[in-house]
Amino acid sequence: MTVRENVKEAVDLMERGLPQLAFVAACAAIGETIKKMSGKTELSEGDYQRFIRENWQLISFMSLPQALPLPMNIPFGLKRIVPKFNVHHSAEDIILLVISQTLFIGKLPTEFAFNSNGFFEVKNNKFFLPNTLLGGLLGIVIVQPINKDETVPDKYWMNIADFKMFTSELWGRIDLAERIMKFQLETD
Repeated sequence: MTVRENVKEAVDLMERGLPQLAFVAACAAIGETIKKMSGKTELSEGDYQRFIRENWQLISFMSLPQALPLPMNIPFGLKRIVPKFNVHHSAEDIILLVISQTLFIGKLPTEFAFNSNGFFEVKNNKFFLPNTLLGGLLGIVIVQPINKDETVPDKYWMNIADFKMFTSELWGRIDLAERIMKFQLETD
């Protein structure tokens, strides 16, 4: 599927109240974006790390304003799968882990779920991600300059802080997202 098709699918699934499935489509959109940017057909974990780290400020601004601070402890079930996660980690590390694991197994790992309260939480040996994360990950895909020629119908829109815009106007416009972030940070 293309970046556009993955973004549409993720938004449609979010609207249907299926964040776990929407996350899979959002991760696929990230993967397709990185492939376009790098010219590679196969990506490594380093490719994902670089993309998340280079875009972390905007991702966290668009999706995690309440969700921090971390580090938090990772549920035991996930520590068995990924031994390097035996200590506390930052939000960036956790998001990178959940993206790479989702792409590896083709679904959200059972140790993760989404909540609607805007915070990271660990309950009942599950790590709950804020549902706002989906919008931030889709947003960072949409504003990447490499995606400037993508389109979706005008029924699709997104919020960046208090600014609600048609998605069709944001494709490839990282400059707008950065301008909104700068404006919000200066007025807070």
